[in-house]
Amino acid sequence: MRLSTLLLTAGLLSAGFTPAARAQTFTDPGAYNNFIVGEQRAMLKKNLRYISKSAHSTNEKKVDAKRQDLVKQTELSLQKLARLPAYKDDKGFKEQTTEAFYQLLKVYSEDYKAVDLLAATRTATVENMERYFQLQEVAERKMQVVNDSVDAAQLRFARRHGMTISEDPEGRRLAQYMRQVSEVNQYQHQVYLAQFRLEKASACLIDALNARDAAGFEQARQQLATDAQTATAALQPIAPFRGKDARYRDAARNLVNYYAGFATTQAPQIQELLTRQDRFTKADADRMNGLVGGYNTQNVKLVNAYNQAGNAFQATYIPVFND
Repeated sequence: MRLSTLLLTAGLLSAGFTPAARAQTFTDPGAYNNFIVGEQRAMLKKNLRYISKSAHSTNEKKVDAKRQDLVKQTELSLQKLARLPAYKDDKGFKEQTTEAFYQLLKVYSEDYKAVDLLAATRTATVENMERYFQLQEVAERKMQVVNDSVDAAQLRFARRHGMTISEDPEGRRLAQYMRQVSEVNQYQHQVYLAQFRLEKASACLIDALNARDAAGFEQARQQLATDAQTATAALQPIAPFRGKDARYRDAARNLVNYYAGFATTQAPQIQELLTRQDRFTKADADRMNGLVGGYNTQNVKLVNAYNQAGNAFQATYIPVFND
């Protein structure tokens, strides 16, 4: 499951009062506005395809291909703007939009690329995962600032030329998709990062068990107990999504609660058996097998339930974007 919060905000999704013109010289402000809106929308759709691929695919090459498509579209839109004369020497709207497109190109070329590169190593440590999310959020904030400035420029242009700006159906649909992505990912990041804190300690626990390393097992057990407390505290204040859907959060809580209980109850029994493994009786071996088997059964069950809940959460609230 690959997460992404990289968004293009809903600036310039409104149309003027005349149909979009095809030429690059315009005699009315509505057509001029619509031309710029059309370029913004072309970039937005490419961006949403990238977001959708990021949310629904673990194939990093395919995700990066969508990013490169977005870069190419932005470069093309910049070329078209460069050839566009300012409407009646009113340069503000064009110049602000051009600057915004340049800034967005930088985000797509540098910030997005950094996020996708980190995606390959984000699961190595909690720190990497936190950095992965931070890079996404930095890129999103940059884009918000850029698009807010263009929104303001468009409104100034409309006031100067007596235009009425209204959001069209397609604009509403695209804006709604973006709001959904932002809402879902903000929520999912909270749940995912809390649960993710347990993965390193639980992996170390299994490694130590397989190596029959009693000291290493005890160290990992203590770390798992500590991390489970931290994760429990992080998950506790998270409300159901939109006030009603708690399935993903509860699946994470169930997994964390199991690890917490295992670290304080069953794991000490395993550790005690490991300390005297060289003189195992049949009863000891049966007991060890029972404890390990019980862990494996519950762990597989709860991890699968958590992964399925996360995938279902994204699939439900982030529809695939194929426009």
